[in-house]
Formats: sequence, C-alpha cells, structure tokens
Amino acid sequence: MRAVSAGLPAHFPTLEARFGPLVASDAGMQSRVYRAGELMVKVYRTQRGEHRREAENLRRAGLGAWVVEALEADGVEALVMRRFEGRPLQADDVLQALPDLKRILAELHQQVQGRVDLVRLRERLKRFRSALAPYPLEDLLEAVEGPLERGELDVPAAFCHLDLWQDNILINPRTRELLVIDWTRAGWDDPLRDFALFKTGTLDLLPAQSSLDAALEMLPDRAPATLGRFRAYLAHTYLHDLYWFLMNEPYAFEEQRQVKLPRARHALAQLPG
Repeated sequence: MRAVSAGLPAHFPTLEARFGPLVASDAGMQSRVYRAGELMVKVYRTQRGEHRREAENLRRAGLGAWVVEALEADGVEALVMRRFEGRPLQADDVLQALPDLKRILAELHQQVQGRVDLVRLRERLKRFRSALAPYPLEDLLEAVEGPLERGELDVPAAFCHLDLWQDNILINPRTRELLVIDWTRAGWDDPLRDFALFKTGTLDLLPAQSSLDAALEMLPDRAPATLGRFRAYLAHTYLHDLYWFLMNEPYAFEEQRQVKLPRARHALAQLPG
C-alpha cells in the first residue's frame, strides 16, 4: 500500500555534507528513503518526532545495531541506518522465511506491558462500520465485535511491529538473512494482531489454503482462545485494508474488495468463532 506524496525539499545540503550524495530509493505516504553509500537515510514528511520514535522502536526490537543516528536537519527529521543488502519478500521466499520470522516475532512479543487498548479498537470499528456501510460486510464486523463485547480480546499487550506486509520484510537472496524494517507504527497490542497483519500483508501472496496453513504454523499455540482471537484480528485486518483503500486509493477499492473478501471469508470459515 505505497503512495507517493509531495512536500519534501528537493535537496538536503546538511545531510549530504555529512553522509554524501542522497539517491532516492523508495517513497511512501509518510516518508522517503535515500541511499547514501553504505547508509540509508529515511526522511519523514511530517515533524512529529517519528525519527526518534522509530530509532527507539528499533532498539527495543533488538535492532539497535542498524541505527546510526536520528537527527533534524534541512528542515526535516531523518533516521540514518546501515544499509541492508536485500529486497522485499516475494512469494517464492515466504515458506523458507517462516522459521526465522516466527523466531523474530516470538522474541519481540516477549516484551509485555499493560493491556490491549480496547477503547481504541472500538473506535476503529466504528470508523470501519460507518465508512464501509454500503457494502455487505456484517460477517466481518461481527467476527470482531462479538469477541470484543464478550471480553475475549481483553489480554496483556505485547510489543508488536504492526505493519508486517511484504515490503517491510527484506531478504538477502544470497544469504537468506532477513531484516524487518519500518518500525514507525510499532507499539503495544495483541501479538495476534501482528500475525493477522502478516497473513493479510505477506502470506496472502500464497494460495488461500497455503496462506492460512502458514499463518497457523506461525501462531504460538492453537488453543481455542488463541484461534478465536486470531480469527477476530484477521477480520479486523481485512476490514482495515478495505477501509484504507476506500480512504486513500478509492480507484483500487473494488479490485481489492474482490481479492480480500474471499480470502477473509475463507479464513473465517475454518477458524472457530
């Protein structure tokens, strides 16, 4: 879900004086990434302290060695990192990458703090229900609202990445080493939300049944409570994806709806709810 927006300077004299010429590498709605020799410089489109927050999240995730500096220069906030020799995960990489990704997430989710913010979850669902009202999505909404009202989603919160789609998982084709990037959205939430995001954003590169089987292999266990929460967060994530397209790329909404709804209903039909 990448989209390019304007608003950044054309040149960064202070950054280039320190790190060398910046060559545009990738762009998203919140940032633009430049290559500077053996470094990568991520420049944020807003000034809200995201450079420091992402650096802190990387360190919390055990990836502090990749962080060079978080600084403000040339009227922007920037995060400077060591460059990883890799490319975004592709369909042919997914199954081979699963063991390492399962280990990475298990280690990440060992950090626990407070409880899941159910007030925020209810607010998101209200937005989804309102914006997506013209479409027959009651089964997906009920798959989240039912467990939420029954108290089944009231669990301790773990540290989560919360944006595990394929472009944020880099793989070195030669060594098969992985690096998870883009930690701007990381925070405290239900770890099963991370697995749901990984399913919809990466595992859905695979056929429907293979995608669901791989997702179930990633879960910490298959207790009924775990599967029920996973089912709820899968429905939530597919709703979020549809909402995102409707709000940001409405021209792609119908096409995405034809892809995502069958995947959502295929998974919900096979999980206890």
